[in-house]
Amino acid sequence: MKDPNQHTWRQLQERVIFRNKYIGLRNDLVQMPNGKETEYAVVEGKDFVTILCKTNTDSILLVKCFIYPWNIFTWTAVGGVIDPGETPEQAAKREAEEETGYSVKNITFLLKCHPTFLNIAWNYIFYAEVEKNNSKIPIDSNEIINVKEFSKNEILKMIDQNDIIHSSSLLAILRTQTQNLI
Repeated sequence: MKDPNQHTWRQLQERVIFRNKYIGLRNDLVQMPNGKETEYAVVEGKDFVTILCKTNTDSILLVKCFIYPWNIFTWTAVGGVIDPGETPEQAAKREAEEETGYSVKNITFLLKCHPTFLNIAWNYIFYAEVEKNNSKIPIDSNEIINVKEFSKNEILKMIDQNDIIHSSSLLAILRTQTQNLI
């Protein structure tokens, strides 16, 4: 009997369109299970983390940042690319502290997923309990405009009003809510 998890798509040719240290784009020639050939676009994103941070006062931290491809300012959960040699958990702790200035006291892995059908990157989603850090960790001002604490009700209202539109942030909020973490 054939293994249903065994794929029968075959890459015939990898056609690199662009590749730098952050992202790549290919247009592969592939053979489908029925023997036909087709082109398939592939985004070579880097694995990244998304962290929903909750303070000891039960507030949720969001960061306001400028998303260049969207050309807007928006509120998101904390996140960033996993550096070479880093585990997803190490990256999550580093990003949480760099982007908020808060210290991570406890971190919980929630899930991993691909951001889109075309992107090979993994998104590792975490929940972190954080507290203000008196040592004033410098926040990366090239990325973050503002860090603010919100109540759960404020977050839900922001989602209803399309003030939170980043899919990884939405997934982190949903997952923590279904696990009764927020």
